Amino acid sequence: MIKKLTILTMIVAVVAMTGMADNRNNKNKNKRRSPKIVYVEDEPKKEYVEQLTFSSLDQLYGEWDVVEVKGEKVDLPRGSRAYLFFDTKMRDDHAVNLYGNTGANSLNASFYINGSKINFGNLVTTRKMGGYLERDVERAMLDVLKKEKSIVLEMEGESEYMLLKERKNVVMKLRKQDLDFMNGSWKVMKINDKDVEKCGIMLVNDIDMKKVNIFSGENIVNGVIYIDPSVDHGIEFEDLISTRNQWKYIDTETRLLIALEETQYCRKDKYNDREVVLCTKEMKPLGKEEEKVLVVLERL
Repeated sequence: MIKKLTILTMIVAVVAMTGMADNRNNKNKNKRRSPKIVYVEDEPKKEYVEQLTFSSLDQLYGEWDVVEVKGEKVDLPRGSRAYLFFDTKMRDDHAVNLYGNTGANSLNASFYINGSKINFGNLVTTRKMGGYLERDVERAMLDVLKKEKSIVLEMEGESEYMLLKERKNVVMKLRKQDLDFMNGSWKVMKINDKDVEKCGIMLVNDIDMKKVNIFSGENIVNGVIYIDPSVDHGIEFEDLISTRNQWKYIDTETRLLIALEETQYCRKDKYNDREVVLCTKEMKPLGKEEEKVLVVLERL
């Protein structure tokens, strides 16, 4: 009887151990089959780039900042600027006028268009020395302009770009610096999201002369406009000098001057074609930059 119980006990134990082993195997299988969760940061969205059809010289008219030459970003000291002005409205039957600056010297030339090809001729510059950075940019620009290039126009975001290419390689990238929409008289509507329309402060921009004038109830403020070629629609207001008369909205006037000095760029309002906004970039946690609207202007 004892032997029978012992054998029965051993059988039960073996079955139990087998069941435990099966459970462990099942758990391991389930564990292996469990999906692995990986958290990945969102990749920055690539802005849509639209290739424009080059159909007429009028598309080239205007001032273009040189932002890249031979794959190198143009980063000049403040006050130096490399740009080309394609004066397609003043032309003869053969050549079109080109003006500009290399960052160190003024530049004059003519250019010819043949289909999608562009040729530069009669290239003349002044002879100022400039610093090392300016001379490096000048050498690269002149080297590019001496050879025939294919030309492509692209629209990226709100900015239009001109690409000069040798075969498939982009050798010069230019951005159209079109701030004409900022010209004229504007009423100051908001400063840092606060409605100030009742103050009746007016701002007048002259983009060609790089001047700004502000007319308030008691004061006149004169200043200088600086166009930053490294930023889309980059604009800064400097050397703001006021007559400093006291009046009931003097605090609002002071806040406006501070906001203008903080401005880095401008853009058209998305919802009102009569308004423009002056903005800066504000650093947020985790190193992210967000737009901060400083001033809202409405065209008079």
